[in-house]
Amino acid sequence: MDIRNTLHNSLQLLSKQHTEETLGDRRNYLGASDIGYCPRKVILEKISPKVHDLTTLLRFQRGHMAEDIVAAAFTAAGFSNFERQVEVDISTDKLPALVHIDFVFTAHQKKIKSILEVKAGKIPDQPYSSWESQLYLQMGALAKKYPDYMIKGAVLSLDLSEGDVGFFNGYTPQDTLYNGLITRAEAIWKDYQQSLKGQKTELKTEPGPLCGFCNHIRTCPRFAADDIPEMDDYITEFQELRELEKKYKEKVATQKKILLTMVNGRGNFRAGGYLLKKTTRTRQNLDMTSLGQFLSDNGTSISEFQEPSSFSFLDIKRAPQEVSPTN
Repeated sequence: MDIRNTLHNSLQLLSKQHTEETLGDRRNYLGASDIGYCPRKVILEKISPKVHDLTTLLRFQRGHMAEDIVAAAFTAAGFSNFERQVEVDISTDKLPALVHIDFVFTAHQKKIKSILEVKAGKIPDQPYSSWESQLYLQMGALAKKYPDYMIKGAVLSLDLSEGDVGFFNGYTPQDTLYNGLITRAEAIWKDYQQSLKGQKTELKTEPGPLCGFCNHIRTCPRFAADDIPEMDDYITEFQELRELEKKYKEKVATQKKILLTMVNGRGNFRAGGYLLKKTTRTRQNLDMTSLGQFLSDNGTSISEFQEPSSFSFLDIKRAPQEVSPTN
């Protein structure tokens, strides 16, 4: 049995079933998560959905697990005032749209409804703009459906691999943002309908950090160019972080050497709540000189037992300045 193919095929089926049961046919409406992402990606995924690879399918399952963990925790804590996967219709005359909210907590006496959106994965320093767009649509939807209630929103981010939690709180409905997102959604839906009819439409693109996860990056007109200025700020930030990493790596190495010198001279000691001690480990190294001599004595060489292997890495160098043509 090919365990990888079995996992892939089974998770593909589970993902399809989960989507149909909780979200219905996504081709017939826009969801809150659609509206915050690149319009071109959203439209092409609806027209020609790609078969997800195993990595993506496992990521989906991780998201479902995170929601179930949160629900189980709140239930164990005695909370009974929450609903899961709450659907609210935000359609307009120009747009069929639904939002599906992970958790809605209701305090009837205080007239408060609190939204909790759950995300799984590495926890960012600040919530992604797509998360916030989704949350503002959800809050706006509840505010319209329950005008007598105060609406609040938060994002709970769980890193299941590291066992870490990020909580981004304090969101309230903003009519200007909500109306702007609805206008954006109407434009996306219009382009989607034109594309379905075969009408030539230039789909809007929004290059950003999530482009690496897009199945349509190879055909994206923005990435057809060698220069992508929309990524300038992201690359600049990345380079600044690399410089900081180098700086602190050198600083850590220096301080580590100083502390080891102290331990060598004094022995183990405690400081700052930590125990500092010298540990020695032994590892086996291959004596290439002796091995080479042995093989040579037996009429062969190391090269006959070597084979090439390749690996990939990100190579970033300063781009040469373009020279303007002279008259």
